[in-house]
Amino acid sequence: MLGKIGLAPMAGITNYSFRKICFDFGAEFAYTEMISSESLIRNIKINEKYIPKKDEKDKVGIQIFGSDPIVMADAAKILEENGAWIDINAGCPVRKVIKKGAGSALLKDVKKLKKIIEEVKKAVKSKVSVKVRLGFEEDNFEKIYDAVVEAGADMIAVHGRTAKQMYSGKATWEIKNKGYIPLYINGDINSLDDAKVAMEVSGADGVLIGRSSIGNPWIFSDRTPSFEERLNVILKHFELLKREIGNMAVVEFRKFIAGYTKGLKGAREFRSNIMKIEDPENLIQCFVNYFLYLKNS
Repeated sequence: MLGKIGLAPMAGITNYSFRKICFDFGAEFAYTEMISSESLIRNIKINEKYIPKKDEKDKVGIQIFGSDPIVMADAAKILEENGAWIDINAGCPVRKVIKKGAGSALLKDVKKLKKIIEEVKKAVKSKVSVKVRLGFEEDNFEKIYDAVVEAGADMIAVHGRTAKQMYSGKATWEIKNKGYIPLYINGDINSLDDAKVAMEVSGADGVLIGRSSIGNPWIFSDRTPSFEERLNVILKHFELLKREIGNMAVVEFRKFIAGYTKGLKGAREFRSNIMKIEDPENLIQCFVNYFLYLKNS
């Protein structure tokens, strides 16, 4: 990997604009949102929005998901020159992904996971990583780790919950790192102090920060922004997103508003009002007015 602290892959979140903001504040590497291998093979064009841009491709891994080893290998071959490495998603716990035999469903069929890794490795020259969970219903990470290593993967990242847990309970950092390939840990890492502890407890080579970064890119530099900096970053992020997807940015940006306003005075009322806005200029003005109110109160 390209450092010790990276931005974890999150569907609907880790698009180009958010990756760029996180890189500004210290994320050393990131992943794309997950790309369906089947969809990519059928129509590359509709998947272009997920592919890294030229200015970031040397530090962004391309994450693919699917259940057919040959299709996964073909997708990896198409994509490999567009990113720093290929990542195989074997951790997504979402039902519609599992129903296709992909994501964390592969943890129930370790032989198939192994076959996918082997085929992808044969198809590409770039490095290949695998993102997993502890297991599907119970912790059998040691078995998963061994299979991933035997298949020839170059790195493994593990979220410290089972697929069945989804995001409930506390993620464990007590994960045995045998050290055959770099291991990165993910789950409930809410600060750089947490990252340090997680690495010490697990012996991991690095961490991936996920949900705690949403609307909080400062987590990568472990500091609290001023009102002025917070507003400037919000406006920059929204402008990047607008350039990326046009006026749909108003709706997409709603995913980040809770994070950007967490703990601020009157945030609940502000969020209730801003979620109804559909015009980009109105959204910007609403943020400017809110932060002016915060500064003067």
